[in-house]
Amino acid sequence: MSLQVISSGELTQRCKLSDGRLVDIEIDNAGLEITVAVVDGPKLGSIELQNTGSGHYYLTRMYLDQDGGAFKKCGIGRQALKFHNESFGCLFTAAPNDGHRRDDASHLTGDARGFIEKMRDEGLVLRSDPYL
Repeated sequence: MSLQVISSGELTQRCKLSDGRLVDIEIDNAGLEITVAVVDGPKLGSIELQNTGSGHYYLTRMYLDQDGGAFKKCGIGRQALKFHNESFGCLFTAAPNDGHRRDDASHLTGDARGFIEKMRDEGLVLRSDPYL
């Protein structure tokens, strides 16, 4: 599926999926949470971040499947990270895909493993290991 940005404000974007569904992506003023919701519908999930002070944000929690997964693999996560990058001018780091559970909940589970690897390939998520 593809996604099209149909309107954009300072920290809010409305996107249309290829099947016509609309979602809003909203970033809080501090840049520490990106929320995704269906237009006139439920919240789908959010991306929680930590500002590392090193010119990037660390992905601590990311889930966009509160609806049971009907909006997964639609490009919403990618667009949310791109929009945050455009708004704040920083890239991201994420936990390595090493199978270790982390106290801050930043370990990669489920679809996050493949998603983060794709985002690393695209250059949105740095390949550096934040635990080194």
